[in-house]
Amino acid sequence: MSNKFGIYIHIPFCTTICPFCNFNVYKAQTEDYNDLVALLLSELQENYKMFSEKKLVSIHFGGGTPSLLSPKLINKILEQINKLFFISPQCEIAIEINPYDSEVDNPKNLYEVGINRLSIGIQSFNDNKLKLLGRKSTKQSNIDFINKISNCGITNFNLDFIFGVNQESLDEWEDELNYLEEIDIKHVSTYCLTIEESTPFWKLHERGEIIKVSEDIFLDMASLTKRKLNNLGLKQYEVSNFSKPSYESIHNLLYWNCDSYLGVGPGAHSSLIDLEQGKYCRWENKKTIYDYGSSEGIKYDLGLEQYIKDAFMMGLRLKKGISLSYLKSILPFELNELKIGKLIEENVVISGQNIISLTEKGFNISDNAIYELIESIEFKYD
Repeated sequence: MSNKFGIYIHIPFCTTICPFCNFNVYKAQTEDYNDLVALLLSELQENYKMFSEKKLVSIHFGGGTPSLLSPKLINKILEQINKLFFISPQCEIAIEINPYDSEVDNPKNLYEVGINRLSIGIQSFNDNKLKLLGRKSTKQSNIDFINKISNCGITNFNLDFIFGVNQESLDEWEDELNYLEEIDIKHVSTYCLTIEESTPFWKLHERGEIIKVSEDIFLDMASLTKRKLNNLGLKQYEVSNFSKPSYESIHNLLYWNCDSYLGVGPGAHSSLIDLEQGKYCRWENKKTIYDYGSSEGIKYDLGLEQYIKDAFMMGLRLKKGISLSYLKSILPFELNELKIGKLIEENVVISGQNIISLTEKGFNISDNAIYELIESIEFKYD
């Protein structure tokens, strides 16, 4: 059983909310975040005993825009974590930031409080696309921001990109990827635009003002992305993520490997796994600031069958796949031979004695492929 875990701190405020975003975020109305931080510290204190036997390998500030917190408040949270938990000397301490000077005036301040990884929402190097996505940056300001970050002392940073926006062409996406040749980048995340019902983009899509790229163009873009990033030494290790060796996101690997994590903040999710005792628990906090501070979240006791299914759902996003022998040692099961045979014949999965993983084709249709694999699980009881 894994004896490690991560902490996710959700800061749900943004100065502006992007029209494609469906995260739990709210328009920032104040610069005083002391009350929120007090609630975060209290939640850490209330939950530390459940994780006291585990080693903390990742601390991730997400949102929203966590860089709206002052370095002093970020340091206050980190001091509380250091007081309560057993922290690995190699702990990844990451924060998500926008490439805006108005939000990150001096990135060295983040380095000085202990941040050692940055995840930067670049999203694009195309001015028209940035405007459509509701971003306050331009191609040039993004490049300038990356240059500034490169000199702050933090060498481990990720760039987030969105592709497949409003009939974007393959050539346009290739032009953006070409800019990465000038950057000493260790990690890149690429996401095809999804249009969620709860977002302004949904209404624009219904009116025909935003059009999704075709499936053929998406497949060409995914193939191009892999080829261009591979040429830069960035290897795909997860459906949407590429890195140089040893620069994989430790925090996200906790999710994909179905490990434990504590989420604090409005709408944050947590997972606590004790396989020796047959326990798999998850819970989620109330989403609004008021509810988060005044009432408990929702808790679920899920059991080992659901753990196996979730391990498939998350682990199959990884290039390495999942260990069948390990999961079967937790709870015996078999995979339906007819269903697996069909997926193998269709070149969607590769199945060996102990490992099952998605093929290149399977990665491109990962949601459907993973659903089919989960449906093929047949649990065995004496």
